[in-house]
Amino acid sequence: MKRAVSCLGVVIVFGIVSMALAQQPKGTIRGTWKVIEVNGGPEGANARPQPGLFIFTDKYYSAMRVTGTKARPKFASNNVATDAEKVASYDGFFAQAGTYEVSGTTLTTRPLVAKAEFPMAGPPSKAEIKIDGDTLKWTFASGQIVTFARVE
Repeated sequence: MKRAVSCLGVVIVFGIVSMALAQQPKGTIRGTWKVIEVNGGPEGANARPQPGLFIFTDKYYSAMRVTGTKARPKFASNNVATDAEKVASYDGFFAQAGTYEVSGTTLTTRPLVAKAEFPMAGPPSKAEIKIDGDTLKWTFASGQIVTFARVE
């Protein structure tokens, strides 16, 4: 009897999770997106970009991405990094989180926390987005286009 109740619990939890994932709107930015391509900007054309993951809930976003065309440098020592290694690692990383809104094809982000202070102190950032199924194309004001694939 205990085993049947336990199995029933697993089936119920699996069903709830499956329903939640099925209700994920495919035409909205809400979800988790993985960087799959970068064109323009300092990275040039890069069909194999460094890792990046952007997460959008109903009102908030969190974004982290290794920028550039190669992985961040590894520290010579596992315990201590030189100043040059710290700068190279810092410069090759983007991180911020905050609130967002979408109006038509315009995405406006307002960072509440960021790797650097200037995004939080400046005006909201605006970009053009296009969502086609599970693909998101994000065109920054600089002209750089980052393509994402929905992973959740």
